Amino acid sequence: MILPPAGGLRFYRPGVVLLIALTVVLDGLDNQMLGLAAPALLHEWSLPRAVLGGIFALGFVGMALGTLGAGQIGDTRGRRVALLLGVVVFGVATLATGFVAQVWQLAALKMLAGVGLGGVPGTAAAMIAEFTVARWRSLAVTFGVVCVSIGGILGGAMAAQILPALGWRWLFWSSGAGTLVIALLLVRLLPESPGFLACHPARRAELERVLGRLGEHLPLSAGRNSLSPPLADLLRGDLTRSTLGLSTAMLSGMFLVYLMFNWAPTMLAAQGFALRDTSLGLTLYNIGGTTGALLAALAIMGLGSRVTLPVLAGLAVLVCAFLALAPLQGAGLPMMIGLGLLGLTGSAAQSAMFALGAHAFPLPLRARGMGLMGAAGRIGALVSALAGSWLVAGRGGFFAVLGGLMIVNMLSFLTVRGHIPRLARGRAEDLR
Repeated sequence: MILPPAGGLRFYRPGVVLLIALTVVLDGLDNQMLGLAAPALLHEWSLPRAVLGGIFALGFVGMALGTLGAGQIGDTRGRRVALLLGVVVFGVATLATGFVAQVWQLAALKMLAGVGLGGVPGTAAAMIAEFTVARWRSLAVTFGVVCVSIGGILGGAMAAQILPALGWRWLFWSSGAGTLVIALLLVRLLPESPGFLACHPARRAELERVLGRLGEHLPLSAGRNSLSPPLADLLRGDLTRSTLGLSTAMLSGMFLVYLMFNWAPTMLAAQGFALRDTSLGLTLYNIGGTTGALLAALAIMGLGSRVTLPVLAGLAVLVCAFLALAPLQGAGLPMMIGLGLLGLTGSAAQSAMFALGAHAFPLPLRARGMGLMGAAGRIGALVSALAGSWLVAGRGGFFAVLGGLMIVNMLSFLTVRGHIPRLARGRAEDLR
């Protein structure tokens, strides 16, 4: 086998991780389009908030289906196939949303977008874990997942410029078209995961090529067993506590994340904030989430996830209490600071949780384990969509509910059995 030059070896692994992370940026960007457009859309179409809540709920039904489907495809057909399929589906749906003329069309496309959006973060997390050496795996997976927030930051910046000048339709057209252009590049550039290839003997030659680009040797045991264990194994033995704990943590955590994504701009508008400031509030939350998640990944390397994740969730409870009581004077500065802190703690814990899932679930069950965990999160997101239409009326109730859910989040982290230990070293488990 002919290997590429040493320089190519050095940059191939981080280059692939960045390509995978780019799909999560697109997921975060397209995922927040309707939430960012909501205040303008409600005004233009004279829609009651409950109707928009139902549309969000349909989106989360699609996400739950997409998450489970991506997990099955990822463990049987390949992580790459599942990831690219999801990006193309939500790119097409987002672009088409800019042309809708009736509520039922908006609802149908939101559900279709949800099918594509649902499986991307979990599949990307599993794929990044399998392209990264054990020592840096937690940081790499967390970096990939926080790209949801980076997409949110881009979306908030786009909305602040596009909504006042061009209207909400251009927000969907810009995001959807950009997504599809990047998807075409990914089809050509993105390789299959070596972890998946190692479980499929018929693709041994492809595994050798990928490992050659990574500068690694093929383990003797790779590709000898193509049997896929049943999904029920996730609820047997030592995996039971990890599966249930992670699923409960994801349910409560995604309630927070998607209530913020979809309803925070509308809640801020109800409190008297201008349209530009509602986008700024969500942008600050996403900046905090991105920063906090990367700091959390570094903390996991030094302290392990059993300490880091419950502490972040506990701090988020205190931030929710502050937001429920923060004064609105001074151009809402305390509220804006609080939203950034909520991202730094609560959102960060949810992003870092994907690294825990990639560690806790064994390789043959990883995509389906992440899919089950993600589907539980979509249930939390679905409930947030329905509850958000009445929670936005009162700031106190909005953040009190989130504080209670962060308590559940913290307790769920404590029940997980397969936590990431402190600063794992070595490369022996790179295909695990």
